[in-house]
Amino acid sequence: MNKVTLILMLLLSMLTACTKNVLTVYDLKCENLTEPLGIATLKPGLSWKIRSVKNGMSQKAFQILAASSPGNLEENSADLWNSGKTESSSGILLPYSGKDLKSRSVCYWKVRIWDENGQMSAWSPVACFTIGLLEEPDWSASYIGLSGRENDAVSPQLWKTFDVEDNNERIFLHVNSLGYHEIYVNGTKAGDKVLAPAVSQFSKRSLVLTYDITPYIRKGRNDIILWLGSGWYSKGLPGVTYDRPLVRAQAEQMKGDDWVTILRTDSTWKGRISGYSRIGTWRSHDYGGERIDAGMLLPDLDSPSLEEADWLPVFQGVNYGIPATPQLTESNLITDTLTADTVLALKDGKWLADLGKTLSGWVEITYPRLDPGQEIHMEYSDHLEKDGNLKDQGQYDIYVASGKGSEKFKSKFNYHGFRYISISNLGQLPLKQDIKAYLIHTGYRLASSFECSDPDLNKIHDMIFYTLRCLSTGGDLVDCPQIERLGYGGDGNASTLTAQTMFDLAPLYSNWLQAWADCIREDGGMPILHPIPILPVADHTGAASLLRHHGKPTQTMVILG
Repeated sequence: MNKVTLILMLLLSMLTACTKNVLTVYDLKCENLTEPLGIATLKPGLSWKIRSVKNGMSQKAFQILAASSPGNLEENSADLWNSGKTESSSGILLPYSGKDLKSRSVCYWKVRIWDENGQMSAWSPVACFTIGLLEEPDWSASYIGLSGRENDAVSPQLWKTFDVEDNNERIFLHVNSLGYHEIYVNGTKAGDKVLAPAVSQFSKRSLVLTYDITPYIRKGRNDIILWLGSGWYSKGLPGVTYDRPLVRAQAEQMKGDDWVTILRTDSTWKGRISGYSRIGTWRSHDYGGERIDAGMLLPDLDSPSLEEADWLPVFQGVNYGIPATPQLTESNLITDTLTADTVLALKDGKWLADLGKTLSGWVEITYPRLDPGQEIHMEYSDHLEKDGNLKDQGQYDIYVASGKGSEKFKSKFNYHGFRYISISNLGQLPLKQDIKAYLIHTGYRLASSFECSDPDLNKIHDMIFYTLRCLSTGGDLVDCPQIERLGYGGDGNASTLTAQTMFDLAPLYSNWLQAWADCIREDGGMPILHPIPILPVADHTGAASLLRHHGKPTQTMVILG
């Protein structure tokens, strides 16, 4: 045996000895969510995964430490919970059993385990979760919206300045919007959520999201913009009281041992018409889109631009006592980006862009220099008629040019289900690379993958996999994103085994099941979908003709449920 072989054998022996009983605890989750902010329960379920070099390993015991700060997360100082070595094989939704938590509680935790041979793992990485505002008295903020004409107020920007003396302590912003929202602090968008929050039945519940805005805060003056969009909070739908979106929000910072509210929505805020407005009725066959008046857009959302803008009063809405509860699922995220495959000229002077495949999500189009006030019309569809024109599905956007250099249209508070875009009133061929689309769906994680030697089976799997991603925008599963956009229970039930095999959908189903519970009728009956739409009287028994009569909203309506 030569020296090289001997050295290799010794190294292999040493490596085997070092890794023989290595156990790693990872992927800590609370309520099936990773590092969730503002959860909805005081006894959350904690979960973790184990990695071992040994096949057939089993957990025989665990120890959890929980503390109010990372510095206390040691065995002799864990001020919320030290489970000690606990004989159990459980590592899925194990109930938190430490000191009582309450609204606003912050909990850092870690875990280690023992295997069947008594081998102990190292401590897991530290994870964190926070409790949301669970009771109405936790709120001191008021609902506010933009005063003025309805169409000007469906996508307003609401502005406030506030001072922060110490930006070393974490600051959480709790947001309860009736309609969609985005948050901007000192000109930067907070987080990567889009089309937030998830769906809910506004006659029974609205949802709250919590943001950690600490990274965006600077010492001294800060500017915050709450940018709203009406979305499902549209006139005529159950629980919708106002003809425009509203929001209440409050920012809280730990000072000493108490949370102090450093910002809340009230009548002192200012609002402006953002330049975005809604097209369509947010009804089946007429989800429309957005109209962007580029001449009204601000160059950015930081102090100088805000100071120079024209602002209007806000109004305070009445709280009708409908519960506002923390959202149970991940928010929508942009999960993929597509660029147009082809752009062709049509006979009527329009341009037809083909993205190559259907998707649910946003569009971003960069245009060359346009004339001031020039209106570019965009229509969307997931298929073409026999003559090559788009199938009319009631999906369209309008961009009104500012006339200032290169211009860009980008969706914000609506989305489309489409493959094709027809662009009209544009005098020159748009470039393929200037037309992008963003796939959007609930921010769940993948749970499995599949590949085999049969290309047809692979294609069938991939088709189902991609279709489910396109149907899961908003914390539920819908029948179709372009026509009805409604969460049918039959469709969801038929696909649940496949969907949950492919994706980690426990939070999504928690959100959707809560919505179903909110829709139970007094006699115990269940509707066929959620959110419950308004139906024609003739269809009140639950027929499939939804929210339309010959493509238009009917005049006589009844609320199903």
